[in-house]
Amino acid sequence: MNRRIVLGLSALAHAWTWGVRATPVLLAAALAGVSLLAVPSLRAQSGAERSATSPAAAPDSAALATLEVWADQVWLSLLDRDGAYHGRLAEEGIFQRLNLEMDHEYELDVRSSLFDPREDARWAAQPNGFRVAGASISNPHILHALDWRQEIHVSGPVDLMARYRRERSLTARRDYPWVAVRWRDMLGTPWTVRVGLGVHFFKPSADVEVALARSWSDGEDRRWTLEVRLAALDAFNDAIFQSLGVRADDVDAHYDYAEAPLAARTTLRTAASRWRAELHAGSSRRSEVQVTFPATGQPPFTQIEQVAFLGALLQVAPLERVTLALYGTWATADTERRTPASGPGFTLHEQTAAVGARGRTRLNPLWAVETELARVWRPEWHTPEGGARREHRDREAFARASLVRYPEAGWTGRLAYAVLDRDAGYRAPWLTSQNQRLIMEAGHRFRSGFEVTAGLRWDLDNFTQEAFDGGNLRMSAGW
Repeated sequence: MNRRIVLGLSALAHAWTWGVRATPVLLAAALAGVSLLAVPSLRAQSGAERSATSPAAAPDSAALATLEVWADQVWLSLLDRDGAYHGRLAEEGIFQRLNLEMDHEYELDVRSSLFDPREDARWAAQPNGFRVAGASISNPHILHALDWRQEIHVSGPVDLMARYRRERSLTARRDYPWVAVRWRDMLGTPWTVRVGLGVHFFKPSADVEVALARSWSDGEDRRWTLEVRLAALDAFNDAIFQSLGVRADDVDAHYDYAEAPLAARTTLRTAASRWRAELHAGSSRRSEVQVTFPATGQPPFTQIEQVAFLGALLQVAPLERVTLALYGTWATADTERRTPASGPGFTLHEQTAAVGARGRTRLNPLWAVETELARVWRPEWHTPEGGARREHRDREAFARASLVRYPEAGWTGRLAYAVLDRDAGYRAPWLTSQNQRLIMEAGHRFRSGFEVTAGLRWDLDNFTQEAFDGGNLRMSAGW
Protein backbone atom coordinates (compact mmCIF):
# COMPACT_ATOMS: atom_id res chain seq x y z
CA MET A 1 0.00 0.00 0.00
CA ASN A 2 2.83 2.44 0.89
CA ARG A 3 4.47 1.77 -2.46
CA ARG A 4 1.21 2.70 -4.21
CA ILE A 5 1.02 6.01 -2.35
CA VAL A 6 4.60 6.84 -3.32
CA LEU A 7 3.82 6.02 -6.97
CA GLY A 8 0.77 8.26 -6.88
CA LEU A 9 2.69 11.18 -5.37
CA SER A 10 5.45 10.67 -7.92
CA ALA A 11 2.88 10.92 -10.70
CA LEU A 12 1.65 14.18 -9.18
CA ALA A 13 5.16 15.66 -9.12
CA HIS A 14 5.80 14.46 -12.67
CA ALA A 15 2.61 16.19 -13.87
CA TRP A 16 3.87 19.45 -12.41
CA THR A 17 7.24 19.22 -14.13
CA TRP A 18 5.38 19.07 -17.44
CA GLY A 19 3.68 22.40 -16.61
CA VAL A 20 0.46 22.78 -14.66
CA ARG A 21 -0.72 25.82 -16.59
CA ALA A 22 -0.75 23.95 -19.87
CA THR A 23 -1.85 20.57 -18.57
CA PRO A 24 -4.77 20.78 -16.11
CA VAL A 25 -6.00 17.39 -17.31
CA LEU A 26 -2.70 15.76 -16.32
CA LEU A 27 -2.89 17.38 -12.90
CA ALA A 28 -6.44 16.15 -12.36
CA ALA A 29 -5.44 12.66 -13.41
CA ALA A 30 -2.47 12.68 -11.06
CA LEU A 31 -4.58 13.81 -8.10
CA ALA A 32 -7.19 11.18 -8.85
CA GLY A 33 -4.41 8.61 -9.10
CA VAL A 34 -3.21 9.44 -5.59
CA SER A 35 -6.64 8.66 -4.22
CA LEU A 36 -7.22 5.51 -6.23
CA LEU A 37 -3.75 4.04 -5.80
CA ALA A 38 -4.09 4.45 -2.05
CA VAL A 39 -7.05 2.04 -1.93
CA PRO A 40 -5.89 -1.40 -0.81
CA SER A 41 -7.53 -4.29 -2.62
CA LEU A 42 -10.58 -5.37 -0.66
CA ARG A 43 -10.70 -8.73 -2.40
CA ALA A 44 -7.17 -9.56 -1.33
CA GLN A 45 -7.84 -8.85 2.34
CA SER A 46 -8.88 -11.37 4.92
CA GLY A 47 -11.90 -10.73 7.08
CA ALA A 48 -9.70 -9.63 9.98
CA GLU A 49 -7.69 -7.27 7.80
CA ARG A 50 -10.82 -5.84 6.27
CA SER A 51 -12.35 -5.04 9.66
CA ALA A 52 -9.08 -3.42 10.73
CA THR A 53 -8.90 -1.09 7.75
CA SER A 54 -12.59 -0.48 7.10
CA PRO A 55 -14.46 1.40 9.84
CA ALA A 56 -17.15 -1.08 10.85
CA ALA A 57 -17.36 -2.15 7.19
CA ALA A 58 -19.88 0.66 6.67
CA PRO A 59 -20.02 3.47 4.13
CA ASP A 60 -17.97 6.53 5.01
CA SER A 61 -20.83 8.91 5.76
CA ALA A 62 -18.82 11.66 7.47
CA ALA A 63 -19.33 15.00 5.74
CA LEU A 64 -16.52 15.73 3.31
CA ALA A 65 -17.62 19.27 2.47
CA THR A 66 -20.51 21.67 2.94
CA LEU A 67 -21.77 24.86 1.32
CA GLU A 68 -23.35 26.07 4.55
CA VAL A 69 -20.32 28.20 5.46
CA TRP A 70 -20.05 29.60 1.92
CA ALA A 71 -23.75 30.57 1.92
CA ASP A 72 -23.38 32.19 5.36
CA GLN A 73 -20.48 34.27 4.06
CA VAL A 74 -22.41 35.54 1.02
CA TRP A 75 -25.44 36.23 3.22
CA LEU A 76 -23.26 38.14 5.67
CA SER A 77 -21.75 40.25 2.88
CA LEU A 78 -25.32 41.40 2.26
CA LEU A 79 -26.36 41.88 5.90
CA ASP A 80 -23.10 43.45 7.04
CA ARG A 81 -22.10 45.66 4.13
CA ASP A 82 -20.28 47.96 6.55
CA GLY A 83 -17.93 45.05 7.31
CA ALA A 84 -16.48 44.98 3.79
CA TYR A 85 -12.80 45.91 3.71
CA HIS A 86 -13.25 49.26 1.94
CA GLY A 87 -16.60 50.02 3.58
CA ARG A 88 -20.20 50.25 2.52
CA LEU A 89 -19.85 53.06 -0.03
CA ALA A 90 -16.62 52.01 -1.74
CA GLU A 91 -16.48 51.93 -5.51
CA GLU A 92 -15.07 48.39 -5.22
CA GLY A 93 -18.63 47.15 -4.83
CA ILE A 94 -20.19 44.68 -2.39
CA PHE A 95 -17.92 41.60 -2.60
CA GLN A 96 -14.69 43.63 -2.88
CA ARG A 97 -12.59 40.71 -4.11
CA LEU A 98 -9.53 42.74 -5.18
CA ASN A 99 -7.24 44.67 -2.89
CA LEU A 100 -3.96 46.43 -3.65
CA GLU A 101 -2.48 44.92 -0.48
CA MET A 102 -2.93 41.36 -1.77
CA ASP A 103 0.12 39.59 -3.11
CA HIS A 104 0.27 36.75 -5.65
CA GLU A 105 0.08 34.11 -2.87
CA TYR A 106 -2.84 35.58 -0.94
CA GLU A 107 -5.51 33.25 -2.30
CA LEU A 108 -3.27 30.25 -1.65
CA ASP A 109 -2.67 31.51 1.90
CA VAL A 110 -6.42 31.59 2.53
CA ARG A 111 -6.99 28.11 1.12
CA SER A 112 -4.05 26.46 2.90
CA SER A 113 -4.16 28.21 6.29
CA LEU A 114 -7.76 28.81 7.32
CA PHE A 115 -10.45 26.16 7.72
CA ASP A 116 -10.58 23.49 5.04
CA PRO A 117 -13.86 22.04 3.65
CA ARG A 118 -13.79 19.07 6.05
CA GLU A 119 -13.51 21.40 9.05
CA ASP A 120 -16.31 23.58 7.66
CA ALA A 121 -18.54 20.51 7.44
CA ARG A 122 -17.87 19.59 11.06
CA TRP A 123 -18.54 23.16 12.16
CA ALA A 124 -21.85 23.36 10.29
CA ALA A 125 -23.12 20.32 12.21
CA GLN A 126 -22.34 21.73 15.68
CA PRO A 127 -25.01 23.78 17.50
CA ASN A 128 -22.51 24.95 20.14
CA GLY A 129 -18.83 25.71 19.87
CA PHE A 130 -16.12 28.07 18.79
CA ARG A 131 -13.29 28.03 16.29
CA VAL A 132 -10.46 30.39 15.47
CA ALA A 133 -7.81 30.37 12.76
CA GLY A 134 -4.86 32.65 12.22
CA ALA A 135 -2.16 32.74 9.55
CA SER A 136 0.96 34.73 8.86
CA ILE A 137 0.91 36.18 5.34
CA SER A 138 3.07 38.60 3.35
CA ASN A 139 1.45 41.54 5.08
CA PRO A 140 2.00 43.40 8.37
CA HIS A 141 -1.28 41.96 9.69
CA ILE A 142 -2.42 38.50 10.76
CA LEU A 143 -5.09 36.90 8.62
CA HIS A 144 -7.65 35.48 11.05
CA ALA A 145 -11.25 34.38 11.47
CA LEU A 146 -13.28 33.52 14.55
CA ASP A 147 -16.72 31.91 14.92
CA TRP A 148 -18.68 31.31 18.11
CA ARG A 149 -22.17 29.93 18.61
CA GLN A 150 -24.24 28.96 21.61
CA GLU A 151 -27.78 27.67 22.18
CA ILE A 152 -29.39 27.87 25.63
CA HIS A 153 -32.70 26.28 26.58
CA VAL A 154 -34.95 28.87 28.23
CA SER A 155 -38.25 27.13 28.91
CA GLY A 156 -40.52 24.65 27.18
CA PRO A 157 -40.05 24.99 23.41
CA VAL A 158 -38.12 28.26 23.66
CA ASP A 159 -34.36 28.52 23.12
CA LEU A 160 -32.00 31.46 23.07
CA MET A 161 -29.34 31.49 20.34
CA ALA A 162 -26.24 33.64 19.99
CA ARG A 163 -23.51 33.81 17.34
CA TYR A 164 -20.50 35.94 16.65
CA ARG A 165 -18.34 36.29 13.56
CA ARG A 166 -15.04 38.13 13.48
CA GLU A 167 -12.94 38.36 10.35
CA ARG A 168 -9.81 40.26 9.54
CA SER A 169 -8.74 39.67 5.98
CA LEU A 170 -8.01 41.70 2.87
CA THR A 171 -11.67 41.45 1.82
CA ALA A 172 -13.44 42.09 5.15
CA ARG A 173 -13.04 43.78 8.53
CA ARG A 174 -16.02 42.29 10.23
CA ASP A 175 -17.39 42.01 13.77
CA TYR A 176 -20.95 40.76 13.64
CA PRO A 177 -22.85 39.54 16.74
CA TRP A 178 -26.26 37.96 16.26
CA VAL A 179 -28.89 36.91 18.81
CA ALA A 180 -32.19 35.10 18.31
CA VAL A 181 -35.13 33.45 20.03
CA ARG A 182 -36.35 30.11 18.68
CA TRP A 183 -39.72 28.41 19.20
CA ARG A 184 -39.74 24.70 18.41
CA ASP A 185 -42.99 23.07 17.16
CA MET A 186 -44.70 26.42 16.95
CA LEU A 187 -48.43 26.19 17.83
CA GLY A 188 -48.36 22.41 17.58
CA THR A 189 -47.02 22.40 14.01
CA PRO A 190 -43.78 20.71 12.88
CA TRP A 191 -42.33 24.12 12.07
CA THR A 192 -39.67 25.92 14.09
CA VAL A 193 -39.77 29.72 14.12
CA ARG A 194 -36.73 31.87 14.80
CA VAL A 195 -36.51 35.65 15.14
CA GLY A 196 -32.99 37.07 15.13
CA LEU A 197 -31.29 40.44 15.37
CA GLY A 198 -27.98 41.18 13.69
CA VAL A 199 -26.36 43.79 15.91
CA HIS A 200 -23.89 46.32 14.56
CA PHE A 201 -22.03 49.15 16.27
CA PHE A 202 -23.65 51.53 13.74
CA LYS A 203 -27.27 51.31 14.92
CA PRO A 204 -28.97 52.03 11.56
CA SER A 205 -27.26 48.91 10.12
CA ALA A 206 -29.00 46.45 12.49
CA ASP A 207 -30.95 43.72 10.66
CA VAL A 208 -33.99 41.68 11.68
CA GLU A 209 -34.28 38.12 10.43
CA VAL A 210 -37.26 35.74 10.62
CA ALA A 211 -36.79 32.05 9.77
CA LEU A 212 -39.08 29.04 9.36
CA ALA A 213 -37.59 25.54 9.45
CA ARG A 214 -38.71 21.93 9.66
CA SER A 215 -37.16 18.47 9.40
CA TRP A 216 -38.71 15.16 8.41
CA SER A 217 -37.91 11.63 7.21
CA ASP A 218 -39.54 9.49 4.56
CA GLY A 219 -40.03 5.72 4.41
CA GLU A 220 -36.68 5.07 2.72
CA ASP A 221 -34.58 6.46 5.57
CA ARG A 222 -34.00 9.77 3.87
CA ARG A 223 -33.79 12.81 6.12
CA TRP A 224 -34.80 16.26 4.95
CA THR A 225 -34.38 19.76 6.36
CA LEU A 226 -35.91 22.91 4.89
CA GLU A 227 -35.25 26.44 6.10
CA VAL A 228 -36.57 29.73 4.74
CA ARG A 229 -35.33 33.11 5.96
CA LEU A 230 -36.56 36.65 5.41
CA ALA A 231 -34.40 39.59 6.49
CA ALA A 232 -35.19 43.27 6.83
CA LEU A 233 -31.91 45.08 6.15
CA ASP A 234 -31.07 48.25 8.08
CA ALA A 235 -34.39 47.66 9.79
CA PHE A 236 -34.22 50.57 12.24
CA ASN A 237 -32.72 53.17 9.93
CA ASP A 238 -35.84 55.36 9.66
CA ALA A 239 -36.86 54.96 13.30
CA ILE A 240 -33.46 56.01 14.62
CA PHE A 241 -33.41 59.28 12.70
CA GLN A 242 -37.13 60.07 12.86
CA SER A 243 -38.20 58.83 16.31
CA LEU A 244 -35.13 58.65 18.57
CA GLY A 245 -33.88 62.17 18.03
CA VAL A 246 -30.65 61.18 16.31
CA ARG A 247 -29.66 63.95 13.92
CA ALA A 248 -28.52 63.13 10.40
CA ASP A 249 -25.45 65.33 10.82
CA ASP A 250 -24.29 63.13 13.73
CA VAL A 251 -23.21 60.45 11.26
CA ASP A 252 -20.75 60.39 8.40
CA ALA A 253 -23.41 59.22 5.92
CA HIS A 254 -27.20 59.26 6.10
CA TYR A 255 -29.27 56.67 4.22
CA ASP A 256 -32.81 57.27 3.01
CA TYR A 257 -34.35 54.20 1.36
CA ALA A 258 -37.03 54.55 -1.28
CA GLU A 259 -38.49 51.20 -0.15
CA ALA A 260 -37.68 48.82 2.67
CA PRO A 261 -34.62 46.71 1.72
CA LEU A 262 -35.47 43.01 2.05
CA ALA A 263 -33.65 39.75 1.40
CA ALA A 264 -34.70 36.09 1.36
CA ARG A 265 -32.75 32.86 1.64
CA THR A 266 -33.66 29.17 1.51
CA THR A 267 -31.71 26.02 2.37
CA LEU A 268 -32.65 22.43 1.59
CA ARG A 269 -30.61 19.52 2.95
CA THR A 270 -31.19 15.81 2.50
CA ALA A 271 -29.19 12.74 3.47
CA ALA A 272 -29.33 8.93 3.37
CA SER A 273 -26.85 6.21 4.24
CA ARG A 274 -24.63 6.64 1.16
CA TRP A 275 -25.30 10.16 -0.01
CA ARG A 276 -26.19 13.67 1.08
CA ALA A 277 -27.09 16.84 -0.81
CA GLU A 278 -27.45 20.56 -0.17
CA LEU A 279 -29.13 23.39 -2.03
CA HIS A 280 -28.69 27.04 -1.04
CA ALA A 281 -30.29 30.06 -2.71
CA GLY A 282 -30.86 33.66 -1.80
CA SER A 283 -31.56 37.09 -3.19
CA SER A 284 -32.09 40.64 -2.03
CA ARG A 285 -34.72 42.99 -3.26
CA ARG A 286 -33.37 45.63 -5.61
CA SER A 287 -33.05 48.55 -3.21
CA GLU A 288 -32.58 52.23 -3.93
CA VAL A 289 -31.07 54.49 -1.27
CA GLN A 290 -30.31 58.21 -1.24
CA VAL A 291 -26.98 58.86 0.50
CA THR A 292 -26.23 62.30 1.91
CA PHE A 293 -23.32 63.63 3.96
CA PRO A 294 -24.70 66.35 6.28
CA ALA A 295 -21.57 66.56 8.43
CA THR A 296 -19.09 67.07 5.60
CA GLY A 297 -21.24 68.55 2.87
CA GLN A 298 -20.11 66.05 0.24
CA PRO A 299 -22.37 65.86 -2.82
CA PRO A 300 -25.18 63.31 -2.38
CA PHE A 301 -25.80 60.38 -4.66
CA THR A 302 -28.29 57.58 -5.21
CA GLN A 303 -27.15 53.97 -5.00
CA ILE A 304 -29.01 50.87 -6.20
CA GLU A 305 -27.92 47.47 -4.83
CA GLN A 306 -28.85 43.82 -5.28
CA VAL A 307 -27.26 40.44 -4.40
CA ALA A 308 -28.19 36.90 -5.45
CA PHE A 309 -26.55 33.50 -4.94
CA LEU A 310 -27.08 29.81 -5.66
CA GLY A 311 -25.11 26.73 -4.63
CA ALA A 312 -25.55 22.95 -4.81
CA LEU A 313 -23.53 20.05 -3.40
CA LEU A 314 -23.79 16.27 -3.78
CA GLN A 315 -21.76 13.83 -1.69
CA VAL A 316 -21.78 10.08 -2.37
CA ALA A 317 -19.99 7.05 -0.93
CA PRO A 318 -19.70 4.61 -3.87
CA LEU A 319 -17.41 2.29 -1.89
CA GLU A 320 -17.07 1.52 1.78
CA ARG A 321 -14.05 3.76 2.29
CA VAL A 322 -14.31 6.14 -0.66
CA THR A 323 -16.31 9.38 -0.51
CA LEU A 324 -16.75 11.90 -3.33
CA ALA A 325 -18.29 15.37 -3.29
CA LEU A 326 -19.19 17.61 -6.23
CA TYR A 327 -20.32 21.20 -5.88
CA GLY A 328 -21.08 24.37 -7.79
CA THR A 329 -21.64 27.91 -6.55
CA TRP A 330 -22.64 31.21 -8.10
CA ALA A 331 -22.95 34.66 -6.52
CA THR A 332 -23.59 38.03 -8.10
CA ALA A 333 -23.80 41.61 -6.84
CA ASP A 334 -25.00 44.72 -8.67
CA THR A 335 -24.15 48.27 -7.66
CA GLU A 336 -25.35 51.32 -9.56
CA ARG A 337 -24.42 54.82 -8.46
CA ARG A 338 -26.07 57.95 -9.81
CA THR A 339 -24.31 61.20 -8.96
CA PRO A 340 -25.99 64.09 -10.77
CA ALA A 341 -24.31 66.76 -8.61
CA SER A 342 -20.76 65.40 -8.29
CA GLY A 343 -19.76 64.04 -11.67
CA PRO A 344 -20.24 60.70 -13.39
CA GLY A 345 -21.51 57.65 -11.55
CA PHE A 346 -20.99 54.02 -12.47
CA THR A 347 -22.53 50.58 -12.75
CA LEU A 348 -20.65 47.57 -11.36
CA HIS A 349 -21.66 43.94 -11.84
CA GLU A 350 -19.62 41.45 -9.76
CA GLN A 351 -19.90 37.71 -10.24
CA THR A 352 -18.15 34.71 -8.69
CA ALA A 353 -18.72 31.17 -9.96
CA ALA A 354 -16.96 27.99 -8.85
CA VAL A 355 -17.12 24.27 -9.51
CA GLY A 356 -15.16 21.67 -7.64
CA ALA A 357 -14.71 18.10 -6.51
CA ARG A 358 -13.32 16.53 -3.35
CA GLY A 359 -12.41 12.93 -2.69
CA ARG A 360 -11.47 10.97 0.42
CA THR A 361 -10.13 7.44 0.61
CA ARG A 362 -9.83 5.96 4.09
CA LEU A 363 -6.75 3.75 4.41
CA ASN A 364 -7.83 2.67 7.91
CA PRO A 365 -9.81 4.28 10.76
CA LEU A 366 -6.96 6.76 11.40
CA TRP A 367 -5.47 7.61 8.00
CA ALA A 368 -6.98 8.93 4.79
CA VAL A 369 -5.94 10.45 1.48
CA GLU A 370 -7.91 13.55 0.48
CA THR A 371 -7.84 15.29 -2.90
CA GLU A 372 -9.47 18.47 -4.12
CA LEU A 373 -9.90 20.21 -7.47
CA ALA A 374 -11.57 23.60 -7.95
CA ARG A 375 -12.06 26.10 -10.74
CA VAL A 376 -13.11 29.69 -9.96
CA TRP A 377 -14.21 32.56 -12.20
CA ARG A 378 -14.48 36.14 -10.88
CA PRO A 379 -15.57 38.35 -13.78
CA GLU A 380 -16.90 41.84 -13.30
CA TRP A 381 -18.28 44.49 -15.61
CA HIS A 382 -17.72 48.17 -14.89
CA THR A 383 -19.53 50.90 -16.80
CA PRO A 384 -18.83 54.56 -16.02
CA GLU A 385 -21.85 56.79 -16.46
CA GLY A 386 -21.93 57.83 -20.10
CA GLY A 387 -18.99 55.55 -20.96
CA ALA A 388 -18.38 52.14 -22.50
CA ARG A 389 -18.75 48.92 -20.57
CA ARG A 390 -15.48 47.16 -19.73
CA GLU A 391 -15.17 43.53 -18.70
CA HIS A 392 -12.54 42.19 -16.32
CA ARG A 393 -11.79 38.46 -16.17
CA ASP A 394 -10.21 36.69 -13.19
CA ARG A 395 -9.74 32.92 -13.45
CA GLU A 396 -8.24 30.44 -11.01
CA ALA A 397 -7.49 26.72 -10.85
CA PHE A 398 -6.68 25.05 -7.53
CA ALA A 399 -5.62 21.51 -6.63
CA ARG A 400 -4.58 19.84 -3.40
CA ALA A 401 -3.60 16.31 -2.33
CA SER A 402 -3.26 15.45 1.36
CA LEU A 403 -2.30 12.55 3.56
CA VAL A 404 -4.35 13.03 6.73
CA ARG A 405 -4.33 11.43 10.17
CA TYR A 406 -7.58 12.21 11.98
CA PRO A 407 -8.61 9.93 14.88
CA GLU A 408 -11.63 10.32 17.16
CA ALA A 409 -9.12 11.40 19.82
CA GLY A 410 -5.35 11.67 19.72
CA TRP A 411 -2.64 13.14 17.55
CA THR A 412 -3.66 14.58 14.19
CA GLY A 413 -1.56 15.46 11.18
CA ARG A 414 -1.63 16.47 7.56
CA LEU A 415 0.96 16.52 4.78
CA ALA A 416 -0.40 18.33 1.74
CA TYR A 417 0.74 19.53 -1.66
CA ALA A 418 -1.22 22.45 -3.12
CA VAL A 419 -0.98 24.34 -6.38
CA LEU A 420 -2.85 27.45 -7.50
CA ASP A 421 -2.78 28.92 -11.02
CA ARG A 422 -4.42 32.33 -11.38
CA ASP A 423 -4.91 34.79 -14.21
CA ALA A 424 -6.19 37.96 -12.53
CA GLY A 425 -6.64 40.02 -15.69
CA TYR A 426 -5.75 43.63 -16.44
CA ARG A 427 -7.05 45.10 -13.15
CA ALA A 428 -4.79 43.01 -10.90
CA PRO A 429 -1.79 41.82 -12.93
CA TRP A 430 0.31 41.43 -9.76
CA LEU A 431 -2.00 38.55 -8.71
CA THR A 432 -1.41 36.59 -11.92
CA SER A 433 0.93 33.76 -10.97
CA GLN A 434 1.44 30.05 -10.51
CA ASN A 435 2.30 28.85 -7.00
CA GLN A 436 3.13 25.51 -5.41
CA ARG A 437 3.17 24.84 -1.70
CA LEU A 438 3.88 22.07 0.79
CA ILE A 439 1.83 22.20 4.00
CA MET A 440 2.83 20.32 7.16
CA GLU A 441 0.42 20.31 10.11
CA ALA A 442 0.29 18.55 13.47
CA GLY A 443 -2.17 18.79 16.32
CA HIS A 444 -4.20 17.00 18.93
CA ARG A 445 -7.88 16.22 19.24
CA PHE A 446 -9.14 15.77 22.81
CA ARG A 447 -12.11 13.68 23.86
CA SER A 448 -13.62 16.81 25.39
CA GLY A 449 -14.13 18.16 21.87
CA PHE A 450 -11.24 20.62 21.91
CA GLU A 451 -8.82 20.50 18.99
CA VAL A 452 -5.64 22.42 18.21
CA THR A 453 -3.59 22.37 14.99
CA ALA A 454 -0.36 24.16 14.08
CA GLY A 455 1.16 24.23 10.63
CA LEU A 456 4.08 25.36 8.54
CA ARG A 457 4.01 26.26 4.86
CA TRP A 458 6.90 25.78 2.44
CA ASP A 459 7.24 27.58 -0.89
CA LEU A 460 8.17 25.06 -3.58
CA ASP A 461 8.65 27.77 -6.20
CA ASN A 462 11.64 29.27 -4.36
CA PHE A 463 12.60 26.34 -2.19
CA THR A 464 16.37 26.77 -2.59
CA GLN A 465 16.28 30.51 -1.83
CA GLU A 466 13.48 31.18 0.67
CA ALA A 467 11.63 27.98 1.48
CA PHE A 468 9.69 29.01 4.59
CA ASP A 469 6.35 30.55 3.62
CA GLY A 470 4.64 31.23 6.94
CA GLY A 471 2.79 29.42 9.69
CA ASN A 472 -0.76 29.00 10.88
CA LEU A 473 -2.72 27.99 13.98
CA ARG A 474 -6.28 26.69 14.35
CA MET A 475 -8.29 25.86 17.46
CA SER A 476 -11.85 24.63 17.78
CA ALA A 477 -14.22 23.09 20.29
CA GLY A 478 -17.75 21.75 20.15
CA TRP A 479 -20.15 20.87 22.94
